[in-house]
Amino acid sequence: MGRDVPLVLLPGLLADHTSWRAQIAFFRDRYALITPTAHFHEPGIDRMAACLLDVLPERFALLGWSMGGYIAMELMHRAPQRVTRLGLISTSARADAPENAAGRYESIRVAREQGPAVAWREKLGQVFHRPDRLSAADIAELAAMNDRLGADMYEIQQKAIIARADRRATLATIACPTIVICGTHDRWTPPVFSWEIASGVTGAELHLIAECSHCSPIEDSAAVNALLAGWLGRA
Repeated sequence: MGRDVPLVLLPGLLADHTSWRAQIAFFRDRYALITPTAHFHEPGIDRMAACLLDVLPERFALLGWSMGGYIAMELMHRAPQRVTRLGLISTSARADAPENAAGRYESIRVAREQGPAVAWREKLGQVFHRPDRLSAADIAELAAMNDRLGADMYEIQQKAIIARADRRATLATIACPTIVICGTHDRWTPPVFSWEIASGVTGAELHLIAECSHCSPIEDSAAVNALLAGWLGRA
């Protein structure tokens, strides 16, 4: 893949290009990168995907992380012919488990009353295996990202995640080169969800990264970047 086919980076919940910082720095000299924002306030994963199909180029490689993975699978359901290769990091093809809703609504409440950064910090030990290894500057930057994007977007996106469709039936229809990556300690989208995706997509490769939780592109950016480089470089 060269610069003629851009790589689209879809971040997770209440995140933007900041969360992809290590990948952008690593790949920007080799590939045209797009980190879209037009879909951020759309009320539903399906609406987010429809919005992206209106603004993205006709052909692109696609990398989705967490909520970005839910959107990526909706894009594969709607327009697989436009995606040249697919990467999925710490995500799931399943609908959201009903028992997750209470925790999501509680996080919305905290974000409304105390700010999104507070809601994010409460989950720090869940999304990072070793948050103590993050620098104070990294934590401050990610917290500022959450507050910058705001509580309104947080509520919209959490509700979109709660209501998302099950896309496991779509997996067997995916025919482009596919890579699936997950941290071994991911508590939000456990490795079994990534195994399920990789098992359902013909020819997909599955990689588990040790000592990582939900945020392997940040926790072990070197390992993630090396895996992505191989995926992008294959004919």
